[in-house]
Amino acid sequence: MRRRKGVIEMAFIEESLQEPRRTGTWLDEQDVVEKRKVKDKVVVKSTVAELMPVVNITGTEAFEMRDGTYLDMVQLTSKDIYSLNEEEKDHDVFSLAYLLQAYTHPLKVVPLNTPLSLERQKISIERQIRQNQTPAYLPFLLKKKQELEYLEEHRTNRDYLLFFYADDERTLRERKTHLYKLLRRSNPMRELTLDQKVHVLYQLNNPNTKPQLDA
Repeated sequence: MRRRKGVIEMAFIEESLQEPRRTGTWLDEQDVVEKRKVKDKVVVKSTVAELMPVVNITGTEAFEMRDGTYLDMVQLTSKDIYSLNEEEKDHDVFSLAYLLQAYTHPLKVVPLNTPLSLERQKISIERQIRQNQTPAYLPFLLKKKQELEYLEEHRTNRDYLLFFYADDERTLRERKTHLYKLLRRSNPMRELTLDQKVHVLYQLNNPNTKPQLDA
């Protein structure tokens, strides 16, 4: 029995001598930390296109997202709430509350400040200035033109956009029709052109640029 115990002890000593000696110095720990930092380093995207969630434009002027879903947007028709009576205000509040209950799919309301576009009014004033044959009217017309230019430069409109999503284009069109029906009485939706949609996405990703929704 003693002989067998001695054989086991000799085998353990031989295995211990064959194993590489562990040198647990602080320099080794520093190497481990540096290697872990290298592994955790975030990979920087080489192009801006790799950061954008939108990857393509479909034939129906919607957007295909990077995760395979689809996005489309519409604009809510704004109204002067100060000119409404109490019954009309209650109706609009009820319609919006019903929208949030009836439409259970992903929906995002995006407020956006857009420049005031008075190009038609300016063209009309300029035409009146050219055709004016009464000198007394000229200062009044010039003043109106300056007022329009001032408003265009310093005033903005607050527009509200609805972003809605779906897993495929067919479902996206069905959800747009559903939204039209839910809001047609209180806040009818306005269809945006493809250029306007692209401008909206560009502005949301470049907040320092001038809004161009009315372009």
